[in-house]
Amino acid sequence: MVGEKIAIIEDEGIVALNLRSRLEAANYAVTGIADSAKSALSLVANTTPDLVLMDVGLKGHQTGIELAQTIHDRWKIPVVFLTGYSDPDTIHSVQHIEPFGFLMKPIDPTELYSTIAIALQRHHNQQHLEKLVQERTCELALANARLQIEIEERQKSTTEITQALDELEDLKSRFITTASHEFRTPLSIVLTSAELLERLGADCPEERRSRYFQKIREAVRSMTTILTNALTLRKTNTDKIELHPNTFDLHRFCVSLLSDIQGTIKLHYLDHRTQVTLDPELLTLILQNLLSNALKFSPAHQPIDLTVQCSHAHIVLTISDQGIGIPEQDLPLIFHPFHRAKNVDTIAGGGLGLSIVKQCVELQGGTIDIKSKLGQGTTVQVKLLTH
Repeated sequence: MVGEKIAIIEDEGIVALNLRSRLEAANYAVTGIADSAKSALSLVANTTPDLVLMDVGLKGHQTGIELAQTIHDRWKIPVVFLTGYSDPDTIHSVQHIEPFGFLMKPIDPTELYSTIAIALQRHHNQQHLEKLVQERTCELALANARLQIEIEERQKSTTEITQALDELEDLKSRFITTASHEFRTPLSIVLTSAELLERLGADCPEERRSRYFQKIREAVRSMTTILTNALTLRKTNTDKIELHPNTFDLHRFCVSLLSDIQGTIKLHYLDHRTQVTLDPELLTLILQNLLSNALKFSPAHQPIDLTVQCSHAHIVLTISDQGIGIPEQDLPLIFHPFHRAKNVDTIAGGGLGLSIVKQCVELQGGTIDIKSKLGQGTTVQVKLLTH
């Protein structure tokens, strides 16, 4: 079997033929013989040998040392030098380019074969090492990239956790501020009414007694609403509220819900279809909070309009009032828990209603849109998917 390919670059024809004979006898494949730099480059380019035997002195102006450097730079082919000179300058020039072997003429066959074998093995080991280095470099680059991504993700997580903790602290602070403010008034009403009832005792007229009890009930309902809304918001934020869609008569549902709300609300049901599939509990939370807000922030004599449009794919609920409206700078913040507009400080409320509404709407794959003008009223439109 023919072995590795070897190119002979030698300007002495007899030496070159002798080398070919010996190499072929040792089962190497000689790709050709060249005696100048030009012919050598053509030979190497066309035959891509595994090793080159290079005479230091060649025909023409370019030496074998210079040619060896060119071959190494272009094709990374190992070169074994041949020379009849052993002077220090020649040896130094050859060693400068780190050859794979160095043979002195006349060339001993045993030394020739061993030098070629060592050069080929060294080149093979070098290629293998370079491949391993390249593979390890790629592995390290990938590992570094993964590490960088992990670091960025951890930094992002740390930032998100810090932000979440800051938001939680801010939320807690706002809850404490709101709760203490909103509880103080109803608690004062309960305390004052109870003291008056106790002081007057049996002498208290029935009408006044009923009025005091009514104030106590309203105050308790106000505090209960704040606590219920806070608990509801907590459930929505912790994914503890699950959808339970049912099929029901939407028109009858609206009429029943409005009968439990104190205030003038006009229902406009614009479609013949009444059967829908929605979560009735979430729908109750949505309508109760929106209608309660509309009544709370509107003059007592002004009616609230609830318009219901029911199509095959969705229902649209529109609540319109002619109340005090929402300041423009507050509109981007109205869904934030405990946020209250600047113009409602004197009106009781916990600032949770719209946050709960938004969560309930999104849980059902719906959308909510609010348009408002200060002093002219507010229109809220909720669109919910149905079946």
